[in-house]
Amino acid sequence: MHPVLGLSRFCSHYLVYWTKTWRLTRTVQWALVRRIYSETGKWERDYREQTRKQVEGWWRPRIKEQFHKLSKKDDSRPKFYALSMFPYPSGNLHMGHVRVYTISDVIAHFQRMQGKQVLNPMGWDAFGLPAENAAIERGLDPEEWTKSNIVHMREQLLNLGLCFNWEQEITTCQPDYYRWTQYLFVKLYEAGLAYQKEALVNWDPVDQTVLADEQVDENGCSWRSGAKVEHKYLKQWFIKTTNFAKPLLDSLDDLPSWYGVKAMQANWIGDCSGCYFDFQLKVGGILGAEKVSAYTPTPEAIYGASYLSILPSHWLLHGESKLREVFQRKFVSGNGGWRSTVLLMWPIHSYHRRRRAIIKF
Repeated sequence: MHPVLGLSRFCSHYLVYWTKTWRLTRTVQWALVRRIYSETGKWERDYREQTRKQVEGWWRPRIKEQFHKLSKKDDSRPKFYALSMFPYPSGNLHMGHVRVYTISDVIAHFQRMQGKQVLNPMGWDAFGLPAENAAIERGLDPEEWTKSNIVHMREQLLNLGLCFNWEQEITTCQPDYYRWTQYLFVKLYEAGLAYQKEALVNWDPVDQTVLADEQVDENGCSWRSGAKVEHKYLKQWFIKTTNFAKPLLDSLDDLPSWYGVKAMQANWIGDCSGCYFDFQLKVGGILGAEKVSAYTPTPEAIYGASYLSILPSHWLLHGESKLREVFQRKFVSGNGGWRSTVLLMWPIHSYHRRRRAIIKF
């Protein structure tokens, strides 16, 4: 079959089809003919807004009907899970939402056309200080403000003709959702996989909240409030994902290559071939309760270690450490190091021969 004729038959099932008229001069004339709803059968030269609305109005119920037909549970079909990042219910969709959820919708439709049973849910990332700050700014109750935004944004997604499994909709600020995040956290804590420590964060002084690196622009300002972002140490909860780093890294070999994603994941997981040593601090002959962890890919060389260095951004200089003032007094800005002060430290974990390491800063 001629490739153009094949394309013609394919397109005729959807929106348009091409008619071919052969002439004796062996020239080909193609005429575009409407086939879906126009009474005249002619395609309008100017695609006006009203025409677009009519086309959307014609297609929307048919797309929904086909979606519901293909979404019926059928365990005989292979399953496919399409999950988009849930939007924050700020009040209105923007073009970034349209782009992301259109891509998700296309992927879900394609998989259904492949005969798969697709789950493509939608939800709302609605928990956190941004919702409270926005409500305070408008003099509204945070719960009512968030719920009204969800209603409006859900209507916008429906008007876009996107086919989500709304019966699986979740809202993260509702108890029927966060009871399970609390349950999982308790289980992680009981298993020793949740712990607290100080860490450097991006702090928005206006919204009074922590920002991810992606939420800080090239000028070092918050993408939401516009305030200059501060770097400060805060005590926060962490999950020991590093306990599973090695099996995660090894399992990447079993995954297919896809646009450099495997390399990105490997770089994010990081090197897993070394170990951490915990050193306890001793200042002025007094052994303290604080310790410093140091990573090394060559743990067998620990007996030959002569010093341990830390970055100027280390928590010992900026956190709630009782030794912060001692360290800050010894720090000399501009000469690339510290004065020649010796701290006696040794690994917490005992060896067959207890070795004391001289740690210089």
